[in-house]
Amino acid sequence: MPLIQKIREILLDFKYAKIFQIIAVYFALIYHVSFLIVFGVMKIYPMFFYNIYSVSLFTVLSILVLSKKSFVIQYIFFYIEVVVHQLLADYFLGGMASFHFFIFLVGIVPLLTFRGHFKQSIFYGLFSSGLFTFLEVIAPKIEPRYHLSKTAFTVIKTVNIASDTVVNIVGLLMYAYLVYLVEKKLQTQVDVKTAEAQAKTEKLLKIQSYVISSLANLVDNRDFDTGEHIQRTSAYVDLISRSALERGLFKEEINETFVDYIKRAAPLHDVGKIVVSDVILKKPGKLTEDEFNLMKMHAKEGGRVIKEVFAMSDDKAFIKVAADVATYHHEKWNGTGYPFGLKGDTIPLSARIMAVADVFDALVSRRCYKEPYDKETAYRILEEGAGEHFDPAVVAIFLNLKPEIDKVMEKFKR
Repeated sequence: MPLIQKIREILLDFKYAKIFQIIAVYFALIYHVSFLIVFGVMKIYPMFFYNIYSVSLFTVLSILVLSKKSFVIQYIFFYIEVVVHQLLADYFLGGMASFHFFIFLVGIVPLLTFRGHFKQSIFYGLFSSGLFTFLEVIAPKIEPRYHLSKTAFTVIKTVNIASDTVVNIVGLLMYAYLVYLVEKKLQTQVDVKTAEAQAKTEKLLKIQSYVISSLANLVDNRDFDTGEHIQRTSAYVDLISRSALERGLFKEEINETFVDYIKRAAPLHDVGKIVVSDVILKKPGKLTEDEFNLMKMHAKEGGRVIKEVFAMSDDKAFIKVAADVATYHHEKWNGTGYPFGLKGDTIPLSARIMAVADVFDALVSRRCYKEPYDKETAYRILEEGAGEHFDPAVVAIFLNLKPEIDKVMEKFKR
């Protein structure tokens, strides 16, 4: 019950405890002034003179409550006055004219407002409950010393009931105000924590983006054809994944987070090339079998590099997408790819999307070992490779995006 606990913490705070005490004392002062007038008019002099004492006492207590930090001593006088007042009312007016609820009400106040006085609080609470119960049981049997008229009895009961009503209304208002304070405080704490979390997330994303950019640039500096390739393939995987999301494809895997992750991970798909010799990477011709085997190492090494570089990151889901893209983007739908020969749906979706984007851009780009194909030829090669090299569903999405792909090619033209 965090709300109740927070309200109790606020009540135990000195500032709010003092407000509570001030309200109680001034209400008691007004209450006794009212009965001073009532008993004076009715010529019930024992109660009249006692209320003179009560008004004087609560006037002094009002001053003390405003000026002192401790409430315990003032409260003792307050509580004794309430108990004596109720006992005198029972004795002179009869139990039915008294208002025992005040004994219980005032008795539980320390449980709410006495910080560091737990034993006294328990005593007042238990004593009040017992006395309240006892007086309520014997009230009908008490023979009044003053036989009141029906009108006088009604006046006294009206004042008591009105007082009870005021106490309840004030209590409800205070509770509502405390609930408001608690909710406001909790909301403020939530807002602060949210802002801190967002700031931390933004900072981590900036660091992550910087690392990604640095790694991509490292590859770019070794492979002269990679710069625009990274930009275009990032745009292609974003188009493919977002189109799949909008069309409701791959529902179990693709969401907004996936779209964001794969776009940010795409520049890292060839990061494993940092382990490949420049002799092989920049060879202006077909690679030998041994050279190609060394080149194939970049896929597995790319996943390892990503996991090591981002090992301290809490964003494990992004690391997985990035590592999958780097490791498996050369796997083939029919199982003849590398480095592990995965087949069909066992290849991570992020890598299947990356494969289409990567191969298409390689086809339409000039490389040190080949001239570029025109885009229509590249589209045809993708279509022919659907179900063999590529996931046919991904190829279908890509071929449906030709106008958008043309814009990307134009934007990042060498």
